[in-house]
Amino acid sequence: MRREDHRMPAEECDALLRRAEVCRLGMIEGGQPYVVPVNFGYDGERIYVHGPREGRRITAIDGGARVCFEIDEGEIVPADRPCGYTSRFRSVIGYGVARLLVDEDQKQHGLDVIMRHYGSTGEGIPPEKRAITSVLEIEIETMDGKWHGVTRASEGE
Repeated sequence: MRREDHRMPAEECDALLRRAEVCRLGMIEGGQPYVVPVNFGYDGERIYVHGPREGRRITAIDGGARVCFEIDEGEIVPADRPCGYTSRFRSVIGYGVARLLVDEDQKQHGLDVIMRHYGSTGEGIPPEKRAITSVLEIEIETMDGKWHGVTRASEGE
């Protein structure tokens, strides 16, 4: 990272992943970059994503694939002159390996993590819905966070 003073500490990256609502997942499919916004769950070590059992996402990670993810929050701060605009943000970019979960217990665990992320539980998901749902597990290898123009938690946010 070019600006070390903009680097977010690991605990702030973790906090952002726990409260964010959307993750942008980057993959390679058919030799082309592919980015899709997804709902997700984060358990402190892995990210879980659910969706249909067919499609570009499934094709792109067939057998396990390296992926990139991005999560952010922020706003544009307008100014009286064009070059005076800035932004306030927090963002995390990470890399890992995604794999399709096939074991029913692991799949249910991933769904539980996703549902808890949004304030619910995975309990009561009908078996027929689980059967038509894919769950991807992303094992996080590395991630870095960056912030700009925001109050750091250590400064009383």
